[in-house]
Amino acid sequence: MVGPVNKWLHHLPLALALLALPARAPAHQLNEYLQATLVAIEPGEIRFRINLTPCVAVAEQILGLIDQNRDGIISTNESAAYAELIKHDLTIRLDGRIVELNLASSFFPGPEELRTGCGIIQIDYAAAPGTLAAGRHSLTLENRHLLPASVYLFNAAQPKSASIHITAQKRNENQSTGEITFSMHPPRNSSVALGIFGSLLALFVICFASVRLARKK
Repeated sequence: MVGPVNKWLHHLPLALALLALPARAPAHQLNEYLQATLVAIEPGEIRFRINLTPCVAVAEQILGLIDQNRDGIISTNESAAYAELIKHDLTIRLDGRIVELNLASSFFPGPEELRTGCGIIQIDYAAAPGTLAAGRHSLTLENRHLLPASVYLFNAAQPKSASIHITAQKRNENQSTGEITFSMHPPRNSSVALGIFGSLLALFVICFASVRLARKK
């Protein structure tokens, strides 16, 4: 029982986040490929966790894209190649500027589990946004991976940093495209610490100048 419980707990953060999605999110049907994206925005990094669940009717189509040599095993190279394929079907923009994604991690169930319609492929991408200026920012994601056969979900995770505040989320009708508006504000403690450091530095400069002046006399 330990394995199933750990697996359920592993997907719990995504499940809780997806509960916040609008009621108009499409139902998961037997002939669809569900692609659920959770976006975690932090000051130094943005993470994109995509959970992909092929239902029974499309499982063989998805396996055909992943298991290229048809040996019934998803190798490390095959999983990396599929993650790269998905990456090319994603467009991420931060304040209108295209952001490059890097594969952070991935998990692929075995082919038999995927054929049941319950197997979940999990792929994590990371992006380094650089130094975020204080104020309002906009992040957009467009997912074009297997559009005809897919349904999509899109949501922002609750930021861990007190510097980031999610202010709004927008999605197109099928949620293949989404926009997250957020604000970046340095924590108050950082401003206070910076002010104290500046005051001490100024005091040091004044004392140093006074000592030099006294020596010259």
